[in-house]
Amino acid sequence: MNTLVLEQGPDGDEPMDVYQKLANDRILFITDQITDELATDIVATLLLKDCEDTDKKITLFINSNGGDIRNVLMIYDVMTMLSSPIETVCIGSAMDEAVILLAGGKKGMRLATSNAVIAVSQLVQNWHTSTNLTDGKNLLDQFVSDNNRMMHILSKATGKPVKTIRKDFAQQVFYKPLQAKAYGLIDKVISPSK
Repeated sequence: MNTLVLEQGPDGDEPMDVYQKLANDRILFITDQITDELATDIVATLLLKDCEDTDKKITLFINSNGGDIRNVLMIYDVMTMLSSPIETVCIGSAMDEAVILLAGGKKGMRLATSNAVIAVSQLVQNWHTSTNLTDGKNLLDQFVSDNNRMMHILSKATGKPVKTIRKDFAQQVFYKPLQAKAYGLIDKVISPSK
């Protein structure tokens, strides 16, 4: 897919990547599995934009079915460290681990479009590994710890007790935007303009 736009430069029109142009304007996208590379790019851009102007908001558009919890927590941690307000917008869907980023935006600035879907569950892990018993137990302990972190983040974001979060998301729950707003995962539903 061609993502180039023409930008007026000193020597006339110059091609520029549309995502780079949007990033220059503090608009970032998470639109796939949250991999090491994507997470590192998002974190680097967040840090750069915060250094440029700590008062101006950064908008993070999310359409993701989640990904590696370590990568998601890395982005979340940086979001919470920055001085710039982080606006999060669910377009399409925010699933599983990606919900941490959606709900982790600045209160009052967590949005979803009217046709978005927000799905939440406790962490799911598909382990296909050969390991000894000790290493297997360590993997399980880390998985439980990561799930606890996710439940605590969602508790903080929604204002609900961790016990309630665990119970409500023991299985995957799909929310329409108004339901997600009522639960406290987002603050506003963006309706199509007339």
